[in-house]
Amino acid sequence: MTMAAPALDYSAPSKTDRRLFDAVKSSVSTREAAERYGISVNRRGMCKCPFHKDKNPSMKVDKRFHCFGCQADGDVISFTSRLFGFNRKAAAYKLASDFGIRINCRESKVIPFRRPVSEETLIEHRAAHYFRELCDYRNQLVQWREDFAPKSPEESFHPRFVEALINLPAVENDLDILWSGDTKDKQMVIADLMRKEKEVKPMEAAVTVPVYYESGAYARDHKELELFRSSHMENINCKKAVEASISHHFDGMRLNKNAITEVLDQFGPERLSLVLAATVQTKSWDGRFSPQNKDWAFTVRMPDSRPDMNYDRRDAYAVSSHPAVLDGFISHTRREIQDRQKHSVLEDLKKPPEQSHKPISRHESFER
Repeated sequence: MTMAAPALDYSAPSKTDRRLFDAVKSSVSTREAAERYGISVNRRGMCKCPFHKDKNPSMKVDKRFHCFGCQADGDVISFTSRLFGFNRKAAAYKLASDFGIRINCRESKVIPFRRPVSEETLIEHRAAHYFRELCDYRNQLVQWREDFAPKSPEESFHPRFVEALINLPAVENDLDILWSGDTKDKQMVIADLMRKEKEVKPMEAAVTVPVYYESGAYARDHKELELFRSSHMENINCKKAVEASISHHFDGMRLNKNAITEVLDQFGPERLSLVLAATVQTKSWDGRFSPQNKDWAFTVRMPDSRPDMNYDRRDAYAVSSHPAVLDGFISHTRREIQDRQKHSVLEDLKKPPEQSHKPISRHESFER
């Protein structure tokens, strides 16, 4: 594949052009541009070089690009320039147009503006996330049905055996829908699962500032601007705490578990999940985040991110730690939250029942 040579432009870039170049390079990575323009990039960030006849992936794309075959190298503007045969200015304007970077001519500023995720993409992410979750739960139910089955007719039914008998058919039906159902049925299952997640008893945490989900306009109209601002600032504080904790507890090879527990204890699962999910959502193009964490991120409820202007509030509290390390932090955080929720459920099971009833025997249940 031979690409057209970029048109030469020997004129020095103006101040406005330099602002455009800087804003485009800070808003769009070469990997994001490559995927946008139809180039397949694997999980390691490697792709077939479009600038020479490449049989095997020899180009590394990240913030910049470098081909280990033909030695092509540069930033995202250089990549687009060579790909389409444009000069740098035309390539920058193309990137600004394709990625929704709005140019404010009066103030000579370039304002990054992220396009919203389509409803179809949201459904795909959420369906994939809940399919994994339900697969794990189904396997657990099957195990409980075998491990806690009555050993004799006189033995009473164990609660986990009963849960397996009751829930297994419904879980398998939901799995079938998420795997091969139509969009409307998937939406109904997803909505039901998200509703059940909200009904789970929240973990106790020393959280003094509640998460505020409404827009700035709504907060003004309802005299809740203080709640809106304090919640947004707490999101930023949580982001800074995550970055500091990773910096302190990552030794270059491993991330200490204390990195998660400290932030989780300080900010609680709701806000920490929100900040981590917002980070993945705003960087969903980055292949260093696992598909599991991407799918999970789009199930987390977000505050209104563009209240009164073309500005995405998620950018203010998106974590800037290295994506590969942060992906591990997110996975550990999700497991820690699940473990704490399981612990709280087990504590409830250990409590004596409010009313003492005779355990239901196998014969009694069949007679009924």
